[in-house]
Amino acid sequence: MTPLSIYILTCNSERHLDKVLAAAKRVADDLLIVDSGSDDATFAIATKYGARIAHRTFDNFRAQRLFAHSLCLHQTVMFLDSDEIASDALIDEVLALKVSGFSHDAYSVRRDWVVRGRVVHALMPASCPDYPIRICKRDKIDFSEHSVHETPIGYESAGRIESPLVHHTFETNAELMRKIDLYTDLAAADLLDKGRWIGVLWLKQWISPVGAFGKWYIRRGNWRDGRVGFILALYAFTYTHRKYRKALLLINSLTNAN
Repeated sequence: MTPLSIYILTCNSERHLDKVLAAAKRVADDLLIVDSGSDDATFAIATKYGARIAHRTFDNFRAQRLFAHSLCLHQTVMFLDSDEIASDALIDEVLALKVSGFSHDAYSVRRDWVVRGRVVHALMPASCPDYPIRICKRDKIDFSEHSVHETPIGYESAGRIESPLVHHTFETNAELMRKIDLYTDLAAADLLDKGRWIGVLWLKQWISPVGAFGKWYIRRGNWRDGRVGFILALYAFTYTHRKYRKALLLINSLTNAN
């Protein structure tokens, strides 16, 4: 039997955490919460399921995940977002893998996206369903140098699990705007690290959002999701504009500081 660590990154994550941990508890030999400043019921829920709790001030998702990986007790790790609920079928499949052995370095898992109670066809930057890596051997992966959409890299073999995670997101306008603010702050910093020219950024802040709206609403299928799909296409438009705009503001502030 292969022991398995599971970790979840949290910050005011009480809405779905009870269901997330109830599913995870069925398969985890080590259950870890890495929290970045919750003041809701997150800690009480984590304690209810016997999870270890660690604290780290949030700077970016890559650093948060590397910290969590370093605290896991076992070599094989499964990681979930605090709004990703593992289906019973997924938990059963992971239990079977614990018995038979994890033959691959990493495993991608089908993820169905639910926005305001509706399963959607796309949510930038992912078509839905998508297949993120959610199980890995700690010594076989790293994470890409992206502050927002960090991706596991370095593994030599990968399996795929079709039993789904169900990801509940953007349930209110306030939540959507909070995520836009956080993600565009991080994305703007990534653009600066890439050394993008001011002229290119200025142009992209006006042209790229229109392209993003068309890509996600028409090509990726948000038009099939009714009013929710239109909101998600507007999210793609707003996100794209703001990340370039914030990058320009950062450049200006650095220039003025010097």
